Parts: sequence; C-alpha cells; structure tokens
Amino acid sequence: MIDVDVPLLTHEHKRLPLREAAGERGLVAVGVGRASGRGFEMLHHFAAACDRLDASGVNVVFVYPAQSARHVQDSLSVIAARYRRKPSLLLDDAGRFFGDALPVHLLRAIRLDRQMACIETTAVNVRDSDWDGRLREFLLKAGADAA
Repeated sequence: MIDVDVPLLTHEHKRLPLREAAGERGLVAVGVGRASGRGFEMLHHFAAACDRLDASGVNVVFVYPAQSARHVQDSLSVIAARYRRKPSLLLDDAGRFFGDALPVHLLRAIRLDRQMACIETTAVNVRDSDWDGRLREFLLKAGADAA
C-alpha cells in the first residue's frame, strides 16, 4: 500500500523519510485522498486524538499526494503544522509513497511499529456521515494499544 522508504516533503520543504517521523512507540500515517480535507482542518479536527497518541509515544502524520500540494502547503496548513512543532503534514511530491493512487474521498490510515512493520490499517470514506468518528476511533485505539 505505501512505501515507507520514500522521502516526503515537510511543511519546511525538507525531505523526511517516514521512519524519522515515528515516535518512540511507532507511527500512524493517514493517507489523504485529493478531496478528503485540507491539512489545517485535519490537524484541528483530530488534535485531541493526535495529542493522546503523542503522549503515548506514537506520532501521527497526514500524507497527501502530489496533486494535493495546495491542501497541505497553504499558509493556514503551514501555520498549523508549525504549531505542532513536529512533522505532521507531509507531501508525496515525487508520487511514489502511495503504491496506488488513493481514491479522491478516501482516507487510508496505517499503524506502524518503530521498525515500520504494519500493525493494522483502516480505510474511511469522508462521504460517510460517521467518517470522523471512525478515524478518531482508530487513532484512539492505537493510542490505547501503545500505552
């Protein structure tokens, strides 16, 4: 599904391998389809769940495909990413991170351990009425498992 060795672009325009974004106890990477949400909206909407994960040693990143650069490198998203003081919005500008292109309205979340082995995954369609609750539940479960 994803290639964890592909360097991604941070809001500071630095190349970052996904391994370097992981916390002490792993990482949750949320792949965001082209029309699934702007960076600052995702950071704001899931801030509490991301903070809980951070506290348990699991970092969270939202990874956008190259076509979504305007959703992750706009000024509000950059400010939101800087506020978190760690890489949290990443851009696959080389187009190699996602094995297959994500459908437009889909979020695909993957929980990885520190060695980048997959623990669990989920897919959420943002057109579903309960999409945010389903993603939040996945994030909170990852935090509880890591604690």
